[in-house]
Amino acid sequence: MKKLWDKLAKSNSKYYINSDYGREITEEQFMESGLKDYKGLIWDDIRLMNRFVCNGSSILDLGCGIGRITQFMVDDFEKVVGIDISGEMIKQAKKRLKGYKNLELIETDGWTIPLKDNSIDLVFSYLVFQHFKNRKMVEANFKEVYRVLKPKGMFKVRIRTDNVDKDRWWGGVEYTEQSIGKLIKKVGFDLQKTEAVGDYGIWLWLEK
Repeated sequence: MKKLWDKLAKSNSKYYINSDYGREITEEQFMESGLKDYKGLIWDDIRLMNRFVCNGSSILDLGCGIGRITQFMVDDFEKVVGIDISGEMIKQAKKRLKGYKNLELIETDGWTIPLKDNSIDLVFSYLVFQHFKNRKMVEANFKEVYRVLKPKGMFKVRIRTDNVDKDRWWGGVEYTEQSIGKLIKKVGFDLQKTEAVGDYGIWLWLEK
């Protein structure tokens, strides 16, 4: 996966992060899409707004890419950390988002999160887990998120529910509500809410 996403990032990072605008996506369109998703998925989310936004909290953007949504977190959170398996994505993110003192961008191995236990208030992940090629990696990341979250911290994540070809660059493992429920229970999270996204995804709100 690291090699794959480094290759895609070098080819056309904006397109592979958000293909809605086609391969000729501009920086302006990229930023507009990031702001729209930040507002819709974090700012307008009552569960997150009431507890974490604009009150000195820390947030981890798991699978940050080149910072499409990350860049809009820096004004509303005291500490922002973006991690990605692709070193090329992180390199481009650092170039795009240089100058933010409350932002840290880290390349990871895809299995572990290089942060201290109980150090993050909120973990957010969108259009990331749907690309994971095996369930062991999903489970490893859920366990790592649980470890780095503070007590009563929250993990908002979207997972795939449709069955697709995993050999495609955009393919990944799928879950049913029952199968992801077993993983949630195994890791120790408290499931606060679920929300279906058509027949291809589901949002999870998980509390430590």
